[in-house]
Amino acid sequence: MFDVCIIGGGIAGLMLAHSLPSSLSIAVLTKEDSFSSNTALAQGGIAASIGPGDHPTSHAMDTLSAGAEHAHAKRVNLLTTEGLAIIESLLSRGLPFDATEEGLPLLGREAAHSTKRILHAGGDQTGKMFLQYFLAVTEDHVKRLPYSSVLELIVRDGECVGVCVEDALGNRSTIQAHHTVLATGGIGQLYSQTSNSFVATGDGLSLAFHAGAVLEDLEFVQFHPTVLTLHGQSHGLISEAVRGEGALLVNAAGQRIMTGIHPLMELAPRDIVARAIERHWQQKGPVFLDAQSIEQFELKFPSIFKNCTDLHIDPERELIPVRPGAHFHMGGVQTDEWGATTVPRLYAIGEVASTGVHGANRLASNSLLEGLVFAKRLASKLLCTGFNFVEKEIHLADGTKEFILPADLQLRMTQQVGILRNVETLQKFNADFPLHRFDLQQYSSQHIKDIHRYTASSLIATAALLRKESRGAHYRDDTPEASTQWTGKTVELSLAGHTFGKRLVQQKETVL
Repeated sequence: MFDVCIIGGGIAGLMLAHSLPSSLSIAVLTKEDSFSSNTALAQGGIAASIGPGDHPTSHAMDTLSAGAEHAHAKRVNLLTTEGLAIIESLLSRGLPFDATEEGLPLLGREAAHSTKRILHAGGDQTGKMFLQYFLAVTEDHVKRLPYSSVLELIVRDGECVGVCVEDALGNRSTIQAHHTVLATGGIGQLYSQTSNSFVATGDGLSLAFHAGAVLEDLEFVQFHPTVLTLHGQSHGLISEAVRGEGALLVNAAGQRIMTGIHPLMELAPRDIVARAIERHWQQKGPVFLDAQSIEQFELKFPSIFKNCTDLHIDPERELIPVRPGAHFHMGGVQTDEWGATTVPRLYAIGEVASTGVHGANRLASNSLLEGLVFAKRLASKLLCTGFNFVEKEIHLADGTKEFILPADLQLRMTQQVGILRNVETLQKFNADFPLHRFDLQQYSSQHIKDIHRYTASSLIATAALLRKESRGAHYRDDTPEASTQWTGKTVELSLAGHTFGKRLVQQKETVL
């Protein structure tokens, strides 16, 4: 029995563990080892209005603008104001952000930011540095349970009382907790091309769905414009920071492809850049990133440089082949501003949560910040709520029923529920992969894992079909424009079906 059971060991989960008193019993479950997460791969940095002349209000307005009139303004304000305070605190405690010769934070600029406000650590190793820091500061007061696959959330009498897990040896057991927190990360591995870690399979969406929670905004999947792509295979992310330093998107002849598409060219919002690259691939041929003008490339981007050279590409002298890949999920499990879901004692933070701060299209480098801010807020919530849960007697069946996951699911997601969508392909996908509830206890462990992939994919496709417009990262050829009828409206999915909710606060309201 634990006070808090955290499913996931990325920045959100570890920040929560760090923000709770060491007197509490805290379990952190990870599918693999402690470094297998999207946090460990995060290259671009973390946004905060820490520079001279910058302000949380400016950061908030940039966030709202990128969110395509779909972000929750009040929560965006929380993100930028509380995020700044957290970053200042981390700087004072010695987290090794990159600095100028004068000792000031070295700030970069990324797409849709109005000024330089991106902090980095270790060049392009920001996520890894954060992970190392939080692993160190939580070492003494958390129980780490690596190689633990969560098969099901246990709900009794309408509230979440723990989880059913499988360990590395294939043994099933239950873990009960006063409070259970989903911090499972993203969904990139549902697609055939992605920047994500191999553990990012959307499990948290399916777990929450089967537990009866409401999910929202699942149609908004951000595709990173520049995933290094060779022979149709993804080989890691080329950070947006590379374009921020002056790299250009070109065709094989070296001609820029963003000319006439957007005034910000390579620094246009990600959805616009990603669609331009994908269309060029489909209609005219490959797209490349020309980074030859960047001085000291290896020093600024050591991980990217090594990845390129391992693939026999010299980024200082050659073009880097790139194509969009699934990168970040704006939607997820619906939460309030403290991280509480619609199921009592179940919470969600980080990428698996839908906090409303990203709207229809995440502003670059806001993801790590979201993990920090809402994890800290949830810690406050849990301390106020208390730990008065009485342990229950739980009996779970060890099922043997099989489920066959279609071998072409990733390809179908990419082709039919990917960066360019239309009603025909979405209807075809939904007909072939209908959304429904599984009685998870009837299935063997491996097949439950496949069910989670299937369910997460079906949830995203269902939401994409229901939103009959294009907005932010959700683009449909049959309805290529945003509709005022959909402004502020969310698609909510749960075991009860689907509903259309409204944002409590829309972009047009004043950001304080």
